[in-house]
Amino acid sequence: MKKFYSLIGGLVISAGISAQTIVNITDASLQGNQTYNWTNDKVYLLDGLVFLEDGGTLNIQEGTVIKFTPRADLGNPSALVICRGAKIYANGTAANPIIFTAEDDDVNDPTDLGPNDVSLWGGLVILGKAYTEKNGNTEVNVEGIPTSEPRGIYGMPAGQAVNNDNSGVLRYVSVRHGGREIASGSELNAITLGAVGSGTTIEYIEAYANSDDGIEFFGGSVNVKYACVAFVEDDSFDWDESWTGKGQFWFSIQRADVADAAWECDGSTPDDVGIPSNPIVYNATHIGSGVGAPASNPIGFLLRAGTQGRVANSIMADMKGKGIEIQDKAANTTSDAFAQLENGSLKVYNNLFWKIGANTTLDTVSSTSVIRFTSGSAQANRQVIADSLNAWNNTVVPSSINLIKSISRTQNNLLDPRPNLGTPALTSTLAPLPTGDPFFTNVNFKGAFGPNSTDLWIRGWSTLHRNNHLLDVTSINENEDNFASVSVYPNPANNTFTVAFNSESPVNIDIININGQIVKSINVNTVGFNTQLVDVNDLSTGVYIVRLSNGYNVHTQKLVIE
Repeated sequence: MKKFYSLIGGLVISAGISAQTIVNITDASLQGNQTYNWTNDKVYLLDGLVFLEDGGTLNIQEGTVIKFTPRADLGNPSALVICRGAKIYANGTAANPIIFTAEDDDVNDPTDLGPNDVSLWGGLVILGKAYTEKNGNTEVNVEGIPTSEPRGIYGMPAGQAVNNDNSGVLRYVSVRHGGREIASGSELNAITLGAVGSGTTIEYIEAYANSDDGIEFFGGSVNVKYACVAFVEDDSFDWDESWTGKGQFWFSIQRADVADAAWECDGSTPDDVGIPSNPIVYNATHIGSGVGAPASNPIGFLLRAGTQGRVANSIMADMKGKGIEIQDKAANTTSDAFAQLENGSLKVYNNLFWKIGANTTLDTVSSTSVIRFTSGSAQANRQVIADSLNAWNNTVVPSSINLIKSISRTQNNLLDPRPNLGTPALTSTLAPLPTGDPFFTNVNFKGAFGPNSTDLWIRGWSTLHRNNHLLDVTSINENEDNFASVSVYPNPANNTFTVAFNSESPVNIDIININGQIVKSINVNTVGFNTQLVDVNDLSTGVYIVRLSNGYNVHTQKLVIE
């Protein structure tokens, strides 16, 4: 639903919000070696490619909204580019995130723009001085900006890279509805990081509804923690050109109708020239476009171009095709991803694959394997790779196990990507974290989230929350899910279903519809193990939440009534 906007004397007025001054920003508005302060009592409207040049500093106050004009003319999208030597300090908070979005987005109305609204502007681009290499060049023109624009260069001359380069801070930042084309077939990512150094702080960031990749790393050494990518039409995360940073707690979810790889992991361009990418990423959760989705969503981890690195303690879930694709170019090739896995420079370990199409095995001979090799040579030692993936404790979780609490791709408050108790996300062996590295947080779960309400770090500030995707768990306390056991069956249900649970105090069972209304409530006063039959003949077909609470603990679970 579109909102009516009125622009009067530099003020923007829309239903339900007070007037805010519009500050129009063009490329001429920002200069190098100057400091600019954007405050949350104004809305900043950027038109065209806007560059903050070398030496410039942009401070953005928490809660500030930055908008971009659509500029439908091809080759000239609206975007913000932080150049080499410039700094952005976009330091939002969980209560007041900073939002980069389209001009037409009413950020106070969650029904205004949604998952399908993409390509309404360009994207956020940050360029640094850390190491990168492409086709033998250590200074590179960033994808999505005309090659004739010298301010679109990242990296440094050979031997001059500054790997601890500091481009500033992105914290509690949401980038929405971008990806406009710069040229036919060439779109901007929601967030582009070109040779960004490890001195930069990036955490609690979100890319929502973008037509190209969500977050792409072109070289550099920047670290990213607490990153969310939702409903992008290309890859969720993408690295290339010698990225050597670290990541932890990454979450992504795809639309059902269009999507590409969860992660596109490239070493260098080309893959036999230059130092390959070698990142370390722990604790990611990816929810694909669905087992039966129409989208061409074939790959979880797409490993190619000789990438190295470590990927561990993560979850690939609810995908149409394969969980992992390994580039195998030719026999005896030493620069492809196959060779890197074979020699141990690339390790993929202690990860879970769940609902990966109809694939249930982790081998090289079954048609139901979650592994796919590209159509290079049929190397006899491919089984060695499968054996390694098994030895590294990667596991295909049976679809009968309800690994994730609730999956939804629509704005119905039913998405809850935390793991259920008793599942392999909480019980299987964890890969140890890198020793003595303060970047990583030691947790006792696989994936991006733990089982408790406080583990849902996208709550409150993200567009996923503010646009009514997430299940409301704000009333759930720290001891959530500490019931000894909970089972809801059959699910989907028809006329009745059973709730089995164990509690040492009386339990209230609520059935909640997608509007958050309690449509049925049952009190069970018998303590210990119970089975409660629930009659749902009087309820319409659809999706519901079954909520158990006993005064101390809460358990929620999705129920489908057919």
